[in-house]
Amino acid sequence: MNRDVDVILPDSDVASEVTLDSSSDLGRSSPTLRGIRVRDANSKQRTRRPFHLQSTIAANRAESPVLIDAVPYDNAQEATYSRYKYYQRLRGPTIGNDQALLIPDHVVPSIFFYPYIPGTVPLTGKQSSLITIFAVWNTMMGTSLLSMPWAVEQAGLVAGLSLILVMAAICFYTAFCILQVYGIYGEKENLADFPDLCMFLLGRVGQWVSVLFSALSLLGASAVYWVLMSNFLYHTVKYVYDLITTTTSVTLLSVDDDNTSAFNLFCPDPIDNLTFSSLLNGPIFQNGASTFDKIWNLDLTVPIYMALLLLPLICLKSATFFTKFNALGTVSVFYIMAFVVTKASQWGVHVEFSDTTSPFYVPLLRSNFPALSGMLSLALYLHNCVVSIMKNNRRQECNGRDLSIAYTLVALTYLGIGATFYLTFPLEKDCIEDNLLNNFSRSDTLTVIARVFLLFQMMTVFPLLAYILRTQILYAFFNSIYPSFNHVFSLNVILLSVCVVFAIFLPQVGTITRFSGALCGLVYVFTLPSILYVVSYRKQNNGRAPAWVYIVHGFIMLCGLLNLIAQFVVTN
Repeated sequence: MNRDVDVILPDSDVASEVTLDSSSDLGRSSPTLRGIRVRDANSKQRTRRPFHLQSTIAANRAESPVLIDAVPYDNAQEATYSRYKYYQRLRGPTIGNDQALLIPDHVVPSIFFYPYIPGTVPLTGKQSSLITIFAVWNTMMGTSLLSMPWAVEQAGLVAGLSLILVMAAICFYTAFCILQVYGIYGEKENLADFPDLCMFLLGRVGQWVSVLFSALSLLGASAVYWVLMSNFLYHTVKYVYDLITTTTSVTLLSVDDDNTSAFNLFCPDPIDNLTFSSLLNGPIFQNGASTFDKIWNLDLTVPIYMALLLLPLICLKSATFFTKFNALGTVSVFYIMAFVVTKASQWGVHVEFSDTTSPFYVPLLRSNFPALSGMLSLALYLHNCVVSIMKNNRRQECNGRDLSIAYTLVALTYLGIGATFYLTFPLEKDCIEDNLLNNFSRSDTLTVIARVFLLFQMMTVFPLLAYILRTQILYAFFNSIYPSFNHVFSLNVILLSVCVVFAIFLPQVGTITRFSGALCGLVYVFTLPSILYVVSYRKQNNGRAPAWVYIVHGFIMLCGLLNLIAQFVVTN
């Protein structure tokens, strides 16, 4: 099979793409220099010319260059091209690995070679199984780590740990179903990703449903990010303000709550959903409040300040700059893990299974367990990008094994963080917050570092979320990812308005995560993969499928529906 590789050559006026053909004609490392495809920056038109030709641009068409002729770069390159044609005609048709009359390496222009370092694996554009497993693990790790102890507390110890394993198994199976179906039709039908697969098997409706709920999952993640960023920014600035205005360390350690313990822990008051009436009675409108509290208020002003700060960043045409900070996500995950382990080693185990009056009483099962299943639907959500990640695996036959290992590691990570914090927390277990950093005094050193670091990391990730969300929406409606600045600006204003409303009136990370996870998980995790598998199975077997196919996948879809309904009966 012929395979073309495009190589960009430097040219001040026009981008020239050289096409190399690594067919069996050629063998070894010598490329068959078939020609050059030339295009200008603003036009999609291409003209094929031999590699040794350069193009001249019409001088009077600066905005949209037009190719008017082509001349050789120099005589030596023209001679090289002539020799290339000579060798090709001498060689003629070949069979198998015949090495006769191959074009010699010294005839091939040097621009088509790259240095070879002995002992290294040749570049293939693919990644090893280890890198693939880590990529899957890193993609699913995120802000859910901060809420996992709260979710385990909501479910009870045994129910919580069991639910993590069960949900991980279901999510792995449905993600693997996507890979299996894509493996059948992806290359054969030239399908790029999951929405294309839905379009091929389910029609236009399937594609629109996949795009819609992928956008909704990104919107839910954006709202969670906004609540957390507002929280981190508020406490960071408040810490600096207290540090400047407070003269003694004793006073500084008690600025958060009268119940601050020796571990710099406290049990915050429950957060009530804000209403307009309660907002008017807040500190920002009270005469006795300090000027700083009126200006710097978590319930109102800080989320708005965040919007003013990030709006210019998310309106950039390209989000390439923010991808340079992707490594911070991995670092932040490891820091949270180290943070929890460090605190747990200081606290020791605080567990009581029999005495229900004990502050350390740990129930094995609680009626609020759907809060955990709803959160896990988003925490284990990989289905919209599993094809993109796994098709880069060098060993495609190991995709199932690598994906199962990655999901096992994710489940163990969530289980370890949730159980460790829950079992060692030295206050009443129902004090655990859906953002575990809220349980710590503002002056706690490790907490300060965590908030500052996570704030910076999230401020670099949020523009990427906004970029992906806007490209999905704008391309779906306007067939362009950047129809105009006005389109992008208007959409970003709507996005930030939604995020600010959530941060002001529903600043509960756990509630947002479990509802958005249950809703989007119903479609993307439970329903679409099951339907695609059944349709594909029937298509491969002349419209027939055994009863177990319908029963198993119907049960999975029913679990997703019950998971969504159960979110409405969870009591905070």
